[in-house]
Amino acid sequence: MLDDMLRNPRTNIYTVEKDGLKKLIFQTPWYDGGEYAGFMELSIVLPENIPNRVRKPKAD
Repeated sequence: MLDDMLRNPRTNIYTVEKDGLKKLIFQTPWYDGGEYAGFMELSIVLPENIPNRVRKPKAD
């Protein structure tokens, strides 16, 4: 996956669980001086009791 992302810059977002911890992984292209230079990855631990809010569109 990462090799393909290096050849075809795009954002990739997913969750993973390891040792009971759930994480959000955010990978996105990184540019230096307007030139594609690779990608960056942000890994955020999601607490077990994190609230999940469902938003509904406003009625017209």
